[in-house]
Amino acid sequence: MDNKRISSLGIAAALTLSSATAKHIEIILLTGQSNSLGTTANKKDTDPSKPPLDPSDKHIAFFWSNRSTAAADGPAAIIGDSAGKITTLQQQQGQGRNTTFWGPEINFGRKLYASGKRDFLIIKASRGGGGNGHWVKGQQMYQHILKTTNTATEALKQSGHTFTFTTLLYLQGESDNNKEAQIAGQRFSELLANLRKDLPEATNMQAIIGGIAPVGKKHDTVREQQKQLAESRSDIQYFSNLDLQKQLYDRLHFDKAAKLEIGHRYFQAYSKK
Repeated sequence: MDNKRISSLGIAAALTLSSATAKHIEIILLTGQSNSLGTTANKKDTDPSKPPLDPSDKHIAFFWSNRSTAAADGPAAIIGDSAGKITTLQQQQGQGRNTTFWGPEINFGRKLYASGKRDFLIIKASRGGGGNGHWVKGQQMYQHILKTTNTATEALKQSGHTFTFTTLLYLQGESDNNKEAQIAGQRFSELLANLRKDLPEATNMQAIIGGIAPVGKKHDTVREQQKQLAESRSDIQYFSNLDLQKQLYDRLHFDKAAKLEIGHRYFQAYSKK
């Protein structure tokens, strides 16, 4: 493999390439707010900044660009990315009390690899805080997803690979205001439809929504909206995380064990597609 190909792919082993032969890559996209980002500020966790070690991480292709937790509903600056290169599965740059960020992508990727899946890429484009209005077409997170995915797919194309977006993983809703909560289902339906049109090779992309867990009527509305949408569609799945409510270390963010479990639940849902 020549130096140009290695540069454009990051670490070649990530795509299990033993030669310069072009591959067809399956792309899984993760987006959402802080629990998608995966906070690490829980002082009760043992070494929260890092997920447990797993040798498969070096074989799992990963590309990310994450936005700030500090701005809540305002403009959120990019706090870390993979420098425009496809690399391997890992924790990402932190901010404030969070020394790093890592979320459900970790255990999802590991479970997928352990199942025998190869030649897949996880793209993560998440932000801290913010209601679902940020994911409306033309708004910050929607545009951020397009920019992030276009950079990643350009690296694939330059290396001769083809690709298909197969799955959207979504974990969002804790910061929805009352109005946003009441249309959470509609907003996600529009997000999926728009991404299918605007992302290359994403016409048949399926979606999996991970449920939020905070207490409150507004959060109940978000959960019900997302659940009802999934029940009405064959191309969207929803799973509840209410049983992990006691593992919200600050009543909002999941602890280390819960993040790993949610990654596993995404994999279980993915396996049912």
